[in-house]
Amino acid sequence: MVLLVLVCGLVAGAVSTLAGQGGGLLALLALSAALGPREALVMSAPALAVANIHRAWMYRATLARPVVLRLAAAVLPASVLAGAYAVHAPTLLLRALLVFATALALARGLGWVRLRVPVGAYAPAGVVIGAFGATSGGAGVLLTPVLVSAGLTGEALAGSTAAVALALNSGRLVGYGVGGSFVAAMVANAALMTAALLLGNVLGDQLRGVVKAHQLRRFELAAMVVAAALVVSGARA
Repeated sequence: MVLLVLVCGLVAGAVSTLAGQGGGLLALLALSAALGPREALVMSAPALAVANIHRAWMYRATLARPVVLRLAAAVLPASVLAGAYAVHAPTLLLRALLVFATALALARGLGWVRLRVPVGAYAPAGVVIGAFGATSGGAGVLLTPVLVSAGLTGEALAGSTAAVALALNSGRLVGYGVGGSFVAAMVANAALMTAALLLGNVLGDQLRGVVKAHQLRRFELAAMVVAAALVVSGARA
C-alpha cells in the first residue's frame, strides 16, 4: 500500500505540473482500485490541496488572479456541499461518477469531445466543477476548458489550475470532515501521498521541455484506461 501511495503521488504531481491537469484523476483511479472510491476521494483531498499550494506558488508570477478568484468563489461552496453528500453516497454511484469522469477525460484527450465554455461564465461553471470534482475527482476535465477559454496556456494555465483546485480540494476536505469520513487511520497515507506529490511537482517542472506533450498524453490516456478497468471490475490491491 505504501508503494502504491508513493507512486500515485509522484506520477500525479509530475503529470499535473507538465500537463496542467490529469494527475489527480489518474492517482484517484489507482487508489480507488485498491481502496474503493470513497476512501480514495477522502485520502487524496489533503494531499492534493498541499500539492496545489506548492504548484500555485511555483507559478505565482503567471497566475490569472481575477479569473482564479471568480472561479474559486463558486467552486469552494459547491465542493463543500458535494463533499458532505459524497460521504454518504452509494459506492456504486461514486464508482459510476469516477468512470464517467475518466470516459470524459479520454474522449476529450482523443479529440472526440470538445468542451466549450462561454467567456465569463465563471459562476455556473464553478458550481459544476466543484460538485463534480468532490464526487468524482474529475474536475480538471471541466476546469481546463474554462481556463483555456480565458486565454491561459503554459505556466499560467498550470498555476491557475492549481489555485482553483486548491479551493476545490479544501472545500471537499471540509465536506468529508463534516460527514465524518476523514479518520485518523488515513493520516499516515495522506502524509505519504503529500510528500510524493510535492516531489512529483518538482520532477514535472524539471521535465518541462524534455518530455514531449504527445508522449505524456499517450501515457496518461493509457494509464487511465487500465486504472478505469480496475475500478469497473471492483479490483482490490
